[in-house]
Amino acid sequence: MQSDERRAFMREAFRTRFGREPEYWVRAPGRVDAMGSHTDYNEGFVLTLSIDRDSWIAAAPRTDGRVCAESMNVAGRHAFEIDGGVETRVSGWAIYVQSVAQVLRQEGLAFPGCDLLVHGTLPLASGLSSSASLEAAAALLFASLGGFALEPVRAAKLCQRAENEVVGVQCGILDQYSSILGEAGSALLLDCRHLTHAYAPIPDDLQPVICDTRAPRELSGSAYGERRASCEAGVRVLAGRIPGVTALRDVTSAQLAEYASELDPTVERRCRFVLEENERVHGLARALAADDRGAIGALCAQSFAGARDLYEISVPAMEAMLEAILAAPGVVSGRQAGAGFGGCMLALVEAQRVDDFVASTADSYAHATGTVPGIHAVRSAVGAGLLSA
Repeated sequence: MQSDERRAFMREAFRTRFGREPEYWVRAPGRVDAMGSHTDYNEGFVLTLSIDRDSWIAAAPRTDGRVCAESMNVAGRHAFEIDGGVETRVSGWAIYVQSVAQVLRQEGLAFPGCDLLVHGTLPLASGLSSSASLEAAAALLFASLGGFALEPVRAAKLCQRAENEVVGVQCGILDQYSSILGEAGSALLLDCRHLTHAYAPIPDDLQPVICDTRAPRELSGSAYGERRASCEAGVRVLAGRIPGVTALRDVTSAQLAEYASELDPTVERRCRFVLEENERVHGLARALAADDRGAIGALCAQSFAGARDLYEISVPAMEAMLEAILAAPGVVSGRQAGAGFGGCMLALVEAQRVDDFVASTADSYAHATGTVPGIHAVRSAVGAGLLSA
């Protein structure tokens, strides 16, 4: 659906549902990791792409301090008072909107209520950060309604805080930062400790393709926590041996090798993966800028092998998807995206062969697993912003 068609589609739905015209329009993209699995909570580095799958919000102000929210993707209406607090907590997707409203009010930022309608093109629960996209769009909407500006990094921090404190998910800042500060034509290299970034240009004839395994991820929450605990256990031991260590970010591969015998073997493997993955983030940024396709492929292969053998976040569906990706025409690289345990893979593909790649990968994966995958050719996109009314 083209932008003008999407706008007309939403405008008509807004009229039908709320009986008036929308006055404010905002958008915020999802994101996919190009390199840097599980490095964010270790204060490391991530190379990430904001993508042209996104969340749009159309809205019109109210005068009663209430927000009435509907989605074109999920049925039902949700309503809350801007100053209602947690006792009026809403359910489902709308909690991401409410959480941002509450955090902005805690910051003393004033804005009126509104009717709002969401339309998203991000597949839900696939690891593409649909929730962070909605949070970023909501922050921009409320800032527009209130007539105040939010500096981008502050906006990302506030959206992360909303998810941590109100939604109750202890995520890092990666998703929100990527959604707000992404740039078209480039990957964003984020320093998760200092919250600074640089951009790595993507060759024009290289296209990202998201390959959704559609594998269930029910165990990922507990497994995520266990891996994070392994990294923290490693840091506790290494901090007692190496001055100045507060996170794996501060440890070199040589230092880890020196003290490996003092670590539980599982902890050592997981720490080693994070250190090597941080190095690969910088390596892939250089390889993309130089259009070194051999290096791009090798780095992504090393990342997947480490995710499978050291960090143990792969599942059979991911391995089947990687096999399908690497056998398809036009492929340059393939690796896991996000936390693993299912979800999406990311392929980089020669742009002129994307259609053949999509057809081949979908057919091979379905034949191997009996599951029809979701294969989405995307482009890197600019971060969250206003749309003209």
